[in-house]
Parts: sequence; C-alpha cells; structure tokens
Amino acid sequence: MKKIVALLVVLAFLAVPSVALSGEPVKVASKGFTEQIILGKIMVNLLNDRGIPVEDRTNLGGTNVNREALMQGQIDLYMEYTGTAWLTFFKKKEVVRDPAGLFEKVKAIDAKKDLVWLAPAKFNNTYAIVMSAKKADELGIKTLSDWAAWIKKNPGKMTVAVNTEFYSRADGFKGMMGYYGLEFGKDIPDADVKKMETPLCKKAVRDGQAMCGMAFATDGEIKAYNQIVLEDDKSYFPIYNPAPVIRNAVLKQYPEIKFILGEIGPSLDTATMTRLNYRVNVNGEKPEAVAKSWLKGVGLSVKKKK
Repeated sequence: MKKIVALLVVLAFLAVPSVALSGEPVKVASKGFTEQIILGKIMVNLLNDRGIPVEDRTNLGGTNVNREALMQGQIDLYMEYTGTAWLTFFKKKEVVRDPAGLFEKVKAIDAKKDLVWLAPAKFNNTYAIVMSAKKADELGIKTLSDWAAWIKKNPGKMTVAVNTEFYSRADGFKGMMGYYGLEFGKDIPDADVKKMETPLCKKAVRDGQAMCGMAFATDGEIKAYNQIVLEDDKSYFPIYNPAPVIRNAVLKQYPEIKFILGEIGPSLDTATMTRLNYRVNVNGEKPEAVAKSWLKGVGLSVKKKK
C-alpha cells in the first residue's frame, strides 16, 4: 500500500507542468500610454495562457522608469522601440533606415548588458505628418515629397501643429524640412508653426487651426478624425519597431518565452496596432479586453484545460 501511495505522489508531481515549478513569476511591465499598455497586456495574457507565471506590472511609467527597472532587475520584461534604444539609450547620431539592421544593432549592444531583444513586431510607431483626408485629396498631397512640392509653390501658406520636442530636436521638424528640400523660416515661417501638446496637434488639424500636424504613426485618433498619414517616401524618420526586451537570467529560467512571444510580431502590423489604439482611445474599451480579443482573433489564445 505504501508503495502505491509513493507512486501516486511521484506521478502527481510529474503531472504538474514544469513551467509552474521553474521559479518566480515573470514581472511584465509597460510604459504608461495606450499602445504600451495594450502591448504589455498582450504579453501578460499570452504568457499566462501558456502556463508561465506572471506578475502584471503594466502601466509602470515612462521610458526611463521601465529601462531602469529592467536594468536593476525590478522588472523582467517590457516592450521597447528600436529607435528609442538607438537614439535615447545609446545616444547614437547615425540614422539607421533599415529596420532589420537597426534591430540587430540594438540587440548586440544590449546583449553586453545581459538584456535580450526578442523578435520585433511589424509595426513602426515613428513620427508622422497628418492632414485632413479631404484637404490632402484636394491639394493632391499623398507623400511628404508632395507636401514639400506644394509648399515650394505656395510659400507661407502651410500652417503646422507640432509638439515642442519635435520642433526642437535635430531629427524632428526642421531636419525633416531640410531633408525634403525646404528652408525653415522661408518656405514655412516660424509664425506658422503652432507648438502644443501632442494630442492637440491632431485636434488642431481636425478643427482647421492648422493644415497639417505631427502625430505618431499608430495613433488611433487619425482614423477617428478622418486624417491620413503622409507617406515618408524618402525614409526620413527613425524606425520605431517594438520588441520584447527581457533579462537574460529570466530567459534562461523560461527559455520557452522566446518562442511564445515570437508569435506576436508577425500579426501586429501598423494598421492593426492603429485599430487597437483606436478601440481604447476612441471607443473607450479597456486595454485588457482589447489585448484578449486580439489574441483570440489571431488564434494565439489557448483554451486552458479544466
């Protein structure tokens, strides 16, 4: 009888998934804005679904807060953008316009810090210039080259809404003008550049206070305001592909995470991320619900056994 009981105990132990026995929960974080919270919730739910113990630390704070927490081991995993790492963390001046090349560069630098970049998502949440779809159609503007050509023919007629950072930074508005052959102060007088908070830029375009404005490529409000993103046809703006960044020690503990989170990227392009942001920012849905429904919609949810 004792042998039977002992055997049952052993079998019961073996029946428990190995993941559950591996150790501490994986602390998954995110920055504090809509897109990042959605991405964080996607990772939390996907890992949970696959049996990885998770501690939800999403909506942790800003870029530097998440990066420092990761470096200090206070969190284990969050999504970062390649362009942010390259320009902000590593202080690089070179603009790398090849997405795969930039990913490999930031991955190699962080590998020396014992941080691992996993497979990136398709979408690129870079800076963008938006216009009313109707106005852009009237003026025949689809690309930034079209935009620059129109301004050249109509100097002093284009009003622009930008935030102060985009206005002042070297890779921002003035750099963009020069890259597309325009002269700041002449083709667009400084008085015609209206500086405001980022969300207000799109509203200024919507309300006719500016003909164009800055945005981020995956902003959900772009669709809600019937605006279009002018194609950056000469690839001026830096690339901001998001990817999970995880501490190497945690990845060694849960090596399956590499493959689990690798399933996210192929289905998450710019149009998809824009729709997810739209559902939260415009429709008022909760990031958790949006993340779960997206996982289900792309077939990544796993029905847990009872």
